[in-house]
Amino acid sequence: MSQACPAHVILQFIIDQIHEGHFERVLDLGLTWEQIRLLESLAGRDLHYLFEAAAHFVSLQIVIDPQQSEVVIRRLREQQQLRETQQALLRAGAPRQLMIQLYGWNADHYWKQRRFLGLGQDHPRGGRPANPSHRQEAQILRAWDQFTDRPLGERYLETARAAGVSVRQVHRLLEVLAAPDPEAPPAPAPAVRPGPPAYRTRSTPTGMRDAH
Repeated sequence: MSQACPAHVILQFIIDQIHEGHFERVLDLGLTWEQIRLLESLAGRDLHYLFEAAAHFVSLQIVIDPQQSEVVIRRLREQQQLRETQQALLRAGAPRQLMIQLYGWNADHYWKQRRFLGLGQDHPRGGRPANPSHRQEAQILRAWDQFTDRPLGERYLETARAAGVSVRQVHRLLEVLAAPDPEAPPAPAPAVRPGPPAYRTRSTPTGMRDAH
């Protein structure tokens, strides 16, 4: 059996659209109503002849807009890079809370992505990770400051890689450092400057009139 040529594919599309009643699509391709009615009525033998002659009256022209194609390809690359970063974060132990904050995931999507990657449920309830050592803490903070130019997701990932810890540990340490110290003395209340004294006035009794 010979391979279908582009003319055959287009002609089959036209016939399918006619049989499904999508006449406006066929009219847009340049056919007239007379031709549509003829194609709709053709028997099998006539259709075979039509396909044999399709290359003589059906042609395919492909026009690629270079600017729009570049936009689409760039967005595709960005989506691919984002997906790779998200998967790398999950493999590096990113907690559910962080993925929700960074990418707007919900819990169900988080677990589906972990299952897709074949990851276990080491922290099924987002359990607290082991505390990094003092040396690791210093490495985390140094790396965190080093990758300030990266998108936030990549910053977490590169920091964890540089410090040799999990993303969960990086996230936990930064949370602890950002939280207020419960042992710190409360801040003094701001001084309030007293306003002008309030004078209480007595209403004029009913029935009193000005003396003349």
